[in-house]
Amino acid sequence: MPEKPIRFAIVGAGMISQLHAKVIADMADAELVAICSRDLDRAKDVTNQFGGEPTTDYDALLSSDDIDTVSVCTASGEHATFGVPAAKAGKHVLVEKPIEIHLDKADELIAACDSNSVKLGVIFQLRFLDACQEVKKAIDDGVLGNPVMADCYMKFYRPQEYYSDSRWKGTQALDGGGALINQGIHGLDLLLYLAGDVASVKAYKDVRAHDNIEVEDTCVAAVRYTNGALGVIQATTSVHPDFQQRIELHGSEGTIILDGTEDVWIKHWETFKDGAREIEERAPLEHHGAAAVLEEGGEAHLRQIQDFVDAIVEDREPLINGSEGRRSLDVVRAIYRSAEEGTEIQL
Repeated sequence: MPEKPIRFAIVGAGMISQLHAKVIADMADAELVAICSRDLDRAKDVTNQFGGEPTTDYDALLSSDDIDTVSVCTASGEHATFGVPAAKAGKHVLVEKPIEIHLDKADELIAACDSNSVKLGVIFQLRFLDACQEVKKAIDDGVLGNPVMADCYMKFYRPQEYYSDSRWKGTQALDGGGALINQGIHGLDLLLYLAGDVASVKAYKDVRAHDNIEVEDTCVAAVRYTNGALGVIQATTSVHPDFQQRIELHGSEGTIILDGTEDVWIKHWETFKDGAREIEERAPLEHHGAAAVLEEGGEAHLRQIQDFVDAIVEDREPLINGSEGRRSLDVVRAIYRSAEEGTEIQL
């Protein structure tokens, strides 16, 4: 336990900001100091629930000695906009997924944190769940043998209002893409964490079920991993009803399948060595997106934010730092480029 709590300000006052505020307010070694938003009333709504002071003045917030860390929960294309000044002000930076929407902006944020000796963490909370850690250890221990295939299916649904009621979702400037970079980035990060890096992609994307959006609601990519395995990545917001995320990992010695978008569990585990495991069945969740995190989960965010606080106290890298957070964005941009150019892209 540190001598004094790590003091957080959150920029952004949307639904995911509420989750960050809830987690930080409940932590013994962290303190929620401020919520910053363009809309003071929205900031007040969050502080009324979880504490801290509402503000619209980001520059004043960064000049305060009462802030150690800024949690960036804004539109994806604004992460560097808010993160870089925070780093230059000597504040640690925690950003929601994705790290940014373009690689040059991600690199700018990473460089700013490095040059100012502050920590940078990127929220990919699914890695911290027990099931994901168990599968990671099994793969690292060679339980599945040689990698054969690794697939990620993210067939989600978002109504038209999800885009039309937002100032930034579905736009190139602030969302950077659609179903893949926004909804699909969590599953993609987990896939890379478990299956390894991607060597090349061949992809297609389209808008199939929504009006007046600038980005894809349907995307599919065939991938080759650096370890030689092949796979498929699917990401949609166009499939009704909303299905759970599914990751299938196949090796020469067996198969492991993970289900779940917010709370991930092991759906199937069978190897030549140990046979089939008895697996718990789960009922479908009633919520999706950020609402599902608020209603059904939060434990994974707590574990990751705790790791970030520990990294500050122990002066070490967070488990998901800037370079780890950049991995999935690199693949996203390659998939988009492949779909746009109609060619296979080497990473």
